[in-house]
Order: sequence, then C-alpha cells, then structure tokens
Amino acid sequence: MNLEPPLIELEGIGRRYKGKRGAPVIALRNVSLRLHAGEFVCITGPSGSGKTTLMNILGCLDQPDAGAYRFLGREVQRLSPDGLAWLRRKAFGFVFQNYNLLGSATARENVEMPGIYAGLALAPRRARALNLLSRLGLANRAGHRPAALSGGEQQRVSIARALMNGGHVILADEPTGALDSQNGEQALSALEDLAARGHTIVLVTHNPEIAARAGRRIELRDGRVVKDTGPSGKRRDTLLAAEPLSGQRPAAGALTRLLQAFRSGLASLRANLLGTRRARAMLSVFSILLGVWAVATMLSIAEGVFRDTLEQVSRLGADRIEVSPYLWRNEPPLSLTVEDARAIAGQIENIRRVVPVLAQRLTIRYGTQSLESFVESYAAFTPGPGADSDAPAVERGRFLSPRDNDNRNQVAVLGWGAADHLFEDGLDPLGLHVLIGNAPFRVVGVLAGREAFAGTAKWLTEQEGRRAVIPFDAGAALLHGNSSPSSLSVFMQDPLQADATKSAIRELLIGRHGREGFRISFMGARVEQVGEMRTLLWLGLGSIGGIALLAGGMGVMAIMLMAVAERTREIGIRMAVGARRRDIAQQFVIEAIALASLGGLLGLCAGLATSPLARSFGLPVAFSPWIAIAALACAAGTGLVSGILPARRASRLDPVAALAALG
Repeated sequence: MNLEPPLIELEGIGRRYKGKRGAPVIALRNVSLRLHAGEFVCITGPSGSGKTTLMNILGCLDQPDAGAYRFLGREVQRLSPDGLAWLRRKAFGFVFQNYNLLGSATARENVEMPGIYAGLALAPRRARALNLLSRLGLANRAGHRPAALSGGEQQRVSIARALMNGGHVILADEPTGALDSQNGEQALSALEDLAARGHTIVLVTHNPEIAARAGRRIELRDGRVVKDTGPSGKRRDTLLAAEPLSGQRPAAGALTRLLQAFRSGLASLRANLLGTRRARAMLSVFSILLGVWAVATMLSIAEGVFRDTLEQVSRLGADRIEVSPYLWRNEPPLSLTVEDARAIAGQIENIRRVVPVLAQRLTIRYGTQSLESFVESYAAFTPGPGADSDAPAVERGRFLSPRDNDNRNQVAVLGWGAADHLFEDGLDPLGLHVLIGNAPFRVVGVLAGREAFAGTAKWLTEQEGRRAVIPFDAGAALLHGNSSPSSLSVFMQDPLQADATKSAIRELLIGRHGREGFRISFMGARVEQVGEMRTLLWLGLGSIGGIALLAGGMGVMAIMLMAVAERTREIGIRMAVGARRRDIAQQFVIEAIALASLGGLLGLCAGLATSPLARSFGLPVAFSPWIAIAALACAAGTGLVSGILPARRASRLDPVAALAALG
C-alpha cells in the first residue's frame, strides 16, 4: 500500500514519573508509532498501561523523557511553550472522559473558547460555535451551563469545542466512559461521522466493542505497544499540511487580541461575581473600596485645606502684586500712569484686575464723629470689555462703578469699622454724606469682610475695617491734587504663577517708559508656603489612604492566589484548547484590574457620598476631577500589581497536572 508521509511520528518515546516515595514510575517504554492523516485509531489496554500518558504526549500537553516526536516532519520537542500552545490550538481538539467544560460558561461560550485564543473576531466566532452546536443537535441548548445539560449533551459540547478551530486531529480519552449506553452511542457516532469527513481520530478506550469500530487498533501493556493492526491508508489532511508551524497567532491586530483578552477576563470575572465565588470576589471589591475611599477622602480633605488656606491668604493680599515708584540707580522714581494700568490689564495673562490707587490718610467726619482713615482713590481695569465683575464685596449698598469714575461722582464706600464708628445707634449710612478731608461724599456702600477678618490680627482688622474707597478721578481732583497713581495693585488669577506675571509686568513697563524706576512687591513667601503645605498635605494624608489601599491590594493578591489554586482545572482546560502562558497571565491580571477598578469606582462614589458628613464635622472637603482620576488610577494600579504574582503562578502550571486537579 502506497501511504503518504505520516502526520504523527513517534520514535522510541519514553516517559517516567516520580512515585510517591521517590521511586520512578515508568509510564511509556520505547513507543514507536506512525499515524497518518484521516485515520480512525483506537488505543486500548488495561488501566495503567500508559494510554492516557500517550494521549497527553500526542496532544502536546506532556513531553516525553526519551525519543522523538515529529508532527508533519517537525520536531515537537524543539517547539517553545507558545509553539506547543499554537499546535494544540490549531491542530488538536480534545474530548475528555469527564468533559472538562467550564461550569461558569454556557455551552456556546465553552465552544467559543478555542476561537478566542486563535484570535477569531467575536461575530464569526459566535456564529461558528452556534453552527457546530446545531450540527450536533444542541441548537436549543447553547445558552445553558453544563450543570443544566445531561452527560451526553456535555460530551457533544466538548466535541463541538474540539472542532472550533478545525479539529484536524481529535484526541478522545474514554469519551463514553461516563455515559450510559444511549448517550455513549451518540458520542461515538459523532466521532465516527467526523472520521468519515476526513478528521484524524485517536480514541482511547478499554472497551473492545468500541475498539472494533475503529479502522486501526493499537494495544498497550506496561507502557509498550504489544499490538498494532497497521495504518488504514487514509489520505493526508491537506488543509493542515499547508499550515506552517510556529508560535505565532493568526493574523490579528494587537488591539484586537487585547480586546479579546479583556472580554475573556471580564467574562470570567462576571462568572465569579455571579457564581459560587461571589462572596470572595465581593470581599476583594470591598477591600479596594475601603482603600480608594480613604485615598479619595484624604486627598479631598488635603485639597479643601489648601483651598481654604489659599483663600484666607488671598484675602490678606497674597494674590496681589504691588507696583510702586522707586529710586533706581540714582535716577528719579518713575511716574506711573492710569494708562500703565490699562496696558497691564489688556496685555498680560493671569490678570484678574488692575487697580491704580492714590492712597492717603485723611479724616472722615459725620456730624460730631470723626475718624482717621486710609482713603483709597480707586479705579479698576479688568481684561476684556465690561464692568469690574470681581470688585470687592459689599455688606450693604453697592461698590463703585466705572461710571462713578468717568463722571467724577463724589461717592464713597466705607469699611464696616468706619461705618460702625461714624454712624452710631444703628443709623443706616447709605445715602448720607460724609466729609473726607474738606470734600463731601455720599455713602453708597459698606465693604464686606467683617466675618472673614474676625480671626486675623487686630491691626489688620482695624486697617481693613476702617478703609474708605472713592472714585480715582474725583479723589485726584479734590483730595490729592495729582493723577499719578501712588501704586498699581495687580490681582492675579493664579497666585502660584506670580513669578511669570511679575516678569511680564516688568518687561511691559520698561518697554513703555524706557527704564525701570519702579518696584514690584509680592507676598510670595506666603504663597510658596501654601504651595509647600499643599504638597505636605498630599503626601501626609495621601499616605494614610495609600496604606489602606495597599492593605486592600494585599487582600486582592491573597484572594487571587487562592483563586489560582481553586481554578487549577479551569487553567488546564484553557491550556488544552490552546491558551498560551501569556493568555493565562493576561486573564488573571485583567480580572485583578477589573476587580480593583470596580472597587475603585465604588470607593470614589462612597467618598462623594460621605463628604457631607465630613463637612458636618468641620472638615474642609473639595473634590476635583484630578482626585477622581488619581483614585481610579491607584485602584487600577493596585489591581495590576496584586495580579502579577497570581498571574505568573497560573501561567506556569503544568497542563497535565492542572487537568488532573479537582474543582
């Protein structure tokens, strides 16, 4: 008979294991076989004869200690772990005695699994799985989990899974051993039908009646081949022969493979959350929830303290740059102008308001009451058109308007301390006239700030409370006798950018006047201290939350390590259908990240929900988008770190030992 070259060639294969007491147990001895494509081969022999060991070696789940194994002429022992996984994924399909289906997945999802590791897209993968189930009479059972299927149905699902990626070589280990006669006949008939279609079938059984139905029978005893009826003369599977052997995936983009791994990990996570490991999974989520809640709450408190402190410092002038004339290199001081204020407001970024000020201590009188006050002639310029929307707040009445300055209206806004001193017995000062110097001014408002400055130094409270503000042009004409501002008060949007703003003002004024002759003053030390305080708060309070998150991450790692031990058989099944080591590792890492991210999202929600409680205890709380991003990033990072060790341990499992595990 003229046969084509063998599909599988074994030459002098030997395999031994360590016994319970360290003594070697020889499973196979000098086994040499040639199997051709399209054959229906049955391997028989008593228990312990080496049938299952031979099956595992043929399916690249196990490696021989001696001899050579060639598949399509290539040395299998020279393939990398990824190459072996490729061969299992592309060439072989496994049908086990105990079905080895994932209990958390539906029949369709079990059948789809090899396609996931082959890189098949979702739609064609799902369509092929449903078609295979339909061919095996399980179209109406695709959405059922194994627990809801009979033994025969589960075995047909495993046959469909074996065919998902082509199933050129079907390795069936006692496929009817756990079935009654009727279901066993259905499973055997399905395998015979596949053999008739040109698939190579290698079936292990101890039943001589089943062996008699195969085209070729091989008998093992004590690890040796004692009988072989010889090749049946089938033709080579040309489709398989055309495929190259490598450790690479089929053509599929890296993003597609990552999305498939992500979906697989989420599907497994969903099964754990909804299945028997629900309590343990929720415990992982809760541990991360507490950690992220602590991180988000601590960071929001740190941000709240910073904002409150910055606001208080800003009230004291830390957002203000003062520009004033100054003797420079024996040259006379520069005469500032109102146009300088307009230029600064219109040409420099980070400017909130520019106020040219003529300031002088003058006496304010009303009736028999008088008060020495710090009187400011005020005009405000803001970037862009419109009125000054950021003018000082008033307790009563209104503040000065641009029209007051343009019309030289003789109006005044008094500080709350000046109003209390001049108008006794609760008299409302609005609309009444006071004498500032010797000029009359109508009171139109009282400055706010009584509560804000209550906790500050007494001198500062008196200084702020006894101020009086009048329009710039009216003050220049009636009180000061000139229109050159004594200083320019420049208010910034962001005090932390003060250095850049100061440099821009200096360059602008030198460009306008051709020389320096002025001084720029800034309470920078206080702002720098606030910035340093912010960093210390982040580090201090953030570390407290970080410790809680670290504890949560350790809990996730412990639970994931326990999951590896409990899901060893699942890992073995995934390896048998072609999962690479990195596929297994990715799945466990993605599960850990997804668990931690879910806990992070819930922890962030818990932080937002408990912030009113923190405020009720007087704690300043300020949530910012960056806090949410940082908290979720910390959660995902914790999941990544805590998942690495379990993922590595899972990916290093031996496929045969994993398949033999319970659970």
